[in-house]
Amino acid sequence: MDHEALNEVWRAELLARLKLLDETISEQARRVALFREKGWDATVLEKRSKLLAESRQHYVALLNRLLFDGELPILWND
Repeated sequence: MDHEALNEVWRAELLARLKLLDETISEQARRVALFREKGWDATVLEKRSKLLAESRQHYVALLNRLLFDGELPILWND
């Protein structure tokens, strides 16, 4: 597979992962809101929300690097 084709695969993979991550972040926000509404401790859920947001930032940075530099600093091995 040539470099350009591989970049297209990586781009599609990153976009799919970002879409799924956005859905997960939205679901998590609803859980946090529900816990707060009921007066329950949402600390663990809030920590998970923060980790999900950080993960999203990393995926966006990778996508930007791919789009603007034409390469990724990693290879997908999975």
